[in-house]
Amino acid sequence: MDISLDFIAGASIVKLKPLFSIDGETVFVASKKSVYQYNTKTGKLVHEFTGCNADVIGMSFQVIDNLECIVACSKTGKIIIWKVTNKIELFELQIPKRNVTSFHLLSGNMTVGLQALIAYRTKKKGTNFCLINTKKLDTHTVLLKIPKTDFHIDVCQNKYFSVVVENFVHFFNFSSFMLSSYQMAKNSRKFTCVTCHPQDESVLTGDDTGRIVLWQNLFGKKTQAIYHWHNLPVKCLAFSTLGSYFCSGANEAVLVKWLIDNPKIRQFLPRLPGGLVQISVSDNNAYIAVITTDNAVRIIDSRMNQLSVIQHLVVGNQFECGIIYDPITRALVMNGNVGCVQFYTPTDHSLLYNVDIVGQNKLTSERECDLENTDLKKIALSRSGNWLGTVEERKDGEHIKELRLKFWFFNKEKQTYELNTSVEFPHEASINDIQFQPMCSEDVLKCISVGNDKTFKMWQIAEIVTVHRRSLIWKCVSTGTFRDMSCKGLSFSLDGSLFALGFGAILTIWATENCELKSSLLHSQFKEDIRFVQFGHGRQCHLVVTASKSHLCVWNILTLTISWVVPLSKVSLLVSDPLSPYMLVLCKVKKSRYTLCVFEPSSPNLIYSSNKLLPKNKQIVAAAFVPHGHPSDLKLQWYERSNVYLITSTNELYRLNKSGDLRFNKDDPAEDLSEEMSVFRKMKPQVQSSEIKPSVKQHLFPKDMSYKGYREYLEAPIETLPPIRLLAESLLKSLVLQREESL
Repeated sequence: MDISLDFIAGASIVKLKPLFSIDGETVFVASKKSVYQYNTKTGKLVHEFTGCNADVIGMSFQVIDNLECIVACSKTGKIIIWKVTNKIELFELQIPKRNVTSFHLLSGNMTVGLQALIAYRTKKKGTNFCLINTKKLDTHTVLLKIPKTDFHIDVCQNKYFSVVVENFVHFFNFSSFMLSSYQMAKNSRKFTCVTCHPQDESVLTGDDTGRIVLWQNLFGKKTQAIYHWHNLPVKCLAFSTLGSYFCSGANEAVLVKWLIDNPKIRQFLPRLPGGLVQISVSDNNAYIAVITTDNAVRIIDSRMNQLSVIQHLVVGNQFECGIIYDPITRALVMNGNVGCVQFYTPTDHSLLYNVDIVGQNKLTSERECDLENTDLKKIALSRSGNWLGTVEERKDGEHIKELRLKFWFFNKEKQTYELNTSVEFPHEASINDIQFQPMCSEDVLKCISVGNDKTFKMWQIAEIVTVHRRSLIWKCVSTGTFRDMSCKGLSFSLDGSLFALGFGAILTIWATENCELKSSLLHSQFKEDIRFVQFGHGRQCHLVVTASKSHLCVWNILTLTISWVVPLSKVSLLVSDPLSPYMLVLCKVKKSRYTLCVFEPSSPNLIYSSNKLLPKNKQIVAAAFVPHGHPSDLKLQWYERSNVYLITSTNELYRLNKSGDLRFNKDDPAEDLSEEMSVFRKMKPQVQSSEIKPSVKQHLFPKDMSYKGYREYLEAPIETLPPIRLLAESLLKSLVLQREESL
């Protein structure tokens, strides 16, 4: 069985500067192997340019032979040119260098060849900068060599380019082939970014002390002007079109707009959701594109007001809360920005909304110390999705820590969650798990929180009456401990009448109604602390799976015996499918290699196992089974009943799928909308026992409803289509329901 990981979302868009079109109405953003075109005002996706065989490391917007084109280069040296107006690929070539790290197009003339500046890594772990021509790929001129691979570069058309690396800044003139360099004193400051003036010989550099230096007369006696407001290292800079002002950004999450002639005149856009990493200004100076660390592009107008946000999956610092499925919106609930929860729908790759759980301003770190923010640690949703439970915590080791348990109710009118109950210090130590009782009726709904203080607490809905209103709140109704042992791993039974909890190496079974201990199970040979617990589902609901550091055990709670045990090394995840008996376990087999296994609690035989789904440098940090369209179909495989979503250590969201299975392939017969492959056609038996030949009724006029034809019509660029009056008749006829009239 060949299973692959399909990339869904989460790729970084912060590596390259966004590019504006000439009129500024669209913006181009590079992510992984594609270049995306978005509308500037609405933030909606216009088109995805594909074809690169590796990650895009450089792109340029250029007018080539009077055509507006977008040019992209992958790290393997493949260059592709697309025409922006009709989205057609015009040109494709392969340069001889395979380890390209940067690409800048200098001139756009197909007759004499496109000229570009590229940087590639050498065998001695250095970097070479050279000029290439698409007509003469066999020959190239090396302009600059540096002994490092970490650098920042910018180009001023075909006039000059500037490179900063550690405490060096280099300027190279294309016409005179003159190199000019400057070195700051060692152990004083290091350059962090660079940008070139659009026309003149002026360069801005930022360093790790927050200074911005304007360099002029680059190839003579250099002059410097210093602009200083940032306290943290400057991350990004951008000139205006005429160079009268520039913008800067750092991890203070503030966009600063400077007037070059008067550094005291500044404009600020504070409290952005993340630190700034890339800035671009449109040619007409009407828009500023800002990329922040939360993997979003924000379009700012000339008055420093935000117009739109381009964001799909929010890339946070961690996904400690895992992946939770929301039955109301059918979205994945995960960590988002600091102190926030994001609701993301992978089917249409859209971010529905964020819920600010903490409700505090984000503290940005200072140069001398890192400030700890109150962040989200655990999330739980009720079966109906009406109740949301969250755990937030701040613990920096110096100040009094914060710990809150909050319950939120879904407001159907406002379509968002509203705070219902907030509990300060629900446990004396951190909370490691929280789950709602799986039941349809929420009149007596309960929730259990498990703390590192060796206790678990049961919370229940209660009604209160005040002089203002009658409402529901959550209150603690029971507290449980077991032999003063640490507890971890919580799971409810299928009907919610029981819950299992691991205390040390002992599996305990409790009654949810009265919090009464029913049984405690321990095997004399396996005394490692239990880390994960999962109840079986369906016909295997009497089985409980426990995972420790090196073993996977299955207990039968009817006979109070152990069913089977298998040795596993360093189990890091154990998740179950709520609609089928399948479970997924992730364990570490080598230093940087993980094995993903799928099994049923009724048998120790694996249904699927692989250690080659991810590269060595990636690790799965969260996983979840998400209900599919037809989970009860017995003919479906385990990966078809429920979608398995995974989050990696590089903040990327994947889905397990059969290799070569394209669910949205336009040529797939299952997606054909023609009459021959309709739902009624599938209901008709293929073999008929009657010898009477059925009469065939033909339509009054030809009818063509092929899905492929409609898709080509809808996706074709509007400027390439004939007038709609020429197409209307055939389209309307194909949609008419026809019948014969009896005369």
